Amino acid sequence: MSDEDLTQEVCVRALDAFRRAADVRYPRAFLMKIVSDTIRDHWRRRRSAENFDFLEERFLRFTPDLEDEIDRDRKIDLLRRSLARLDTPKRHVIALYYEQGLSVREIAKRQGRTQSAVKMDLLRGRQKLAQLMRAAQSKA
Repeated sequence: MSDEDLTQEVCVRALDAFRRAADVRYPRAFLMKIVSDTIRDHWRRRRSAENFDFLEERFLRFTPDLEDEIDRDRKIDLLRRSLARLDTPKRHVIALYYEQGLSVREIAKRQGRTQSAVKMDLLRGRQKLAQLMRAAQSKA
């Protein structure tokens, strides 16, 4: 079985387990358990048939980071949905600062405003975004 096959087996088991679970309060821990169990099962099946003395120790301790990818994707989706709910002026200032990489001075000049006004909009926009994300996360 190749690494890709093992990864695919983990994904299938994880999807199945999440479908069967009524409520998962700690998805990272839940997924980590599925990953470790799947890998342990895989190596138990192979241990009797193969000799692994040739493998370096560092390869035997590799832990797939599938749960990190799922958590990251979930957080990105949450951020996108929360950004969409943010009012347009705040979303625009945040986009200029974070997406386009403009400085506060450049944004102020472009919008014909003071730097302190732009800083205040960024602060209020981040606070509102955090509030929207917390609300959306508690609903999920």
